[in-house]
Amino acid sequence: MPDAASPHNFASHPCFAVGARAHAGRIHLPVAVKSNLRRRFGEPETPGRALAPGDVLQWLDRVLAGGLGDAEARACALVAAKDAAQDAAVGAAGDAAGNAAVADAGCGTQISMVGITGPGEPLAEPGPTLETLRLVREKHPELALTLATNGLMAAQHAATLAELGLSHVTVLVDAVDPGIVEQLYAWIRPGTRTLPLPEAARLLVDEQARAIRAFREAGLFVKVNMTVIAGINEEHVADVASVVATLGADMLALAPFQPACPGSNCDPANGDLADGEPDQPKAPDAARMDELRTLASRYIPLMPAFDSCGQAIVGLGNVGLEQAAPEVCLVSALPGPSGARVNVAVASASGLDVDLHLGQAIRFLIFGPRESDGLPSLLGMRNAPEPTTVSATGASGGATGGSTGGSTGGGNARWEALAETLHDCFAILAASAGAPPREFLATKGITVLTGEAEIQGAVDALFGGGKKGCKKRVKAN
Repeated sequence: MPDAASPHNFASHPCFAVGARAHAGRIHLPVAVKSNLRRRFGEPETPGRALAPGDVLQWLDRVLAGGLGDAEARACALVAAKDAAQDAAVGAAGDAAGNAAVADAGCGTQISMVGITGPGEPLAEPGPTLETLRLVREKHPELALTLATNGLMAAQHAATLAELGLSHVTVLVDAVDPGIVEQLYAWIRPGTRTLPLPEAARLLVDEQARAIRAFREAGLFVKVNMTVIAGINEEHVADVASVVATLGADMLALAPFQPACPGSNCDPANGDLADGEPDQPKAPDAARMDELRTLASRYIPLMPAFDSCGQAIVGLGNVGLEQAAPEVCLVSALPGPSGARVNVAVASASGLDVDLHLGQAIRFLIFGPRESDGLPSLLGMRNAPEPTTVSATGASGGATGGSTGGSTGGGNARWEALAETLHDCFAILAASAGAPPREFLATKGITVLTGEAEIQGAVDALFGGGKKGCKKRVKAN
């Protein structure tokens, strides 16, 4: 456990301290665009959408102000109620009355920590991550900051992270033996090309060691996360604990691997696997995890074995969020309808998937609440402003209207025209988009969400429905 000399009070951290979970929450800001490695097991099919630093700062401001939507408020209430029961069971500080106050406040006033953990690797493309941390530090100096990294090419950023005043850094270390690393990862790409796996595995082990040393030398508190996979790195836990302790890590968190399950009643420890994944390994059972924690604790202090302390974006409560209730999965860093902006524009060539770069779209599908019952539906199409003509036209008022063509060439003028065309939209879904249009459109009240996805599921998630966002992920901080 961090000592009293730590720059932040870890007694209020919802992962480090059981009592804090009744009154403290944290929020994860998804700004990491790029991935530089991929596990063989347990990775989501798509890593999720990354937002621009300006977009997530706006969303953070809304959460802190208590401006959560109805679905998010319901999720907070459900988690708060579950927390009250668990607090009574474990004797943690806090009571049901305090949790009820959290729910009434929309959870907004309870966020005490901001973390960057994904959807990619935060330091693979460090610009958006460091910019987000700077923005949050400048605007909300009262919030603690944290970051999770796999350590690849991370040591060079240690001094900058320390200057930003991070409360701690989490390094994800699943093995310190390159041979075991090869069993765990499908590919590792430290730069612009993927290295042969044996070479890349050795590099990853070396880079993680360098990162831990550099973070500690910079004065940062270092927590190491290890995901334990039965039959692969299960017998390697003591080695990892010993090595990271020698490198200077302050704390180790052991989490059991979570295989994908075919249904809500499956038991990963018994090998119930999702269809199409017959080679997926098993999760260690609870008794085995207790043994491994006891073994590792001989070398390094351990983080308490919470069910979950960071899977959801808003981390209030964090008591097995996926199991609390389906609505909990709706708490995410996604925009929602607001005021006159009630629709979503989608860049798609097929009409089924989000599959076009923002700049390649010549028209947008417009989704919004259906007049008859309010359900999100396809309302029509709008033509995108053309970048090659000289004059610009305004936006139409109907769902099937829009620009008839002319825009203004390059630069922000094109995106100004697009913002007018999509005057009633709060978000654009595109397979990818450059930083300039994303940042410009954000100033107009339109969030650009990037990533390849099935249209209906993505649209449903934005309007508070769908279950894709509820998929359990192995990476936690």
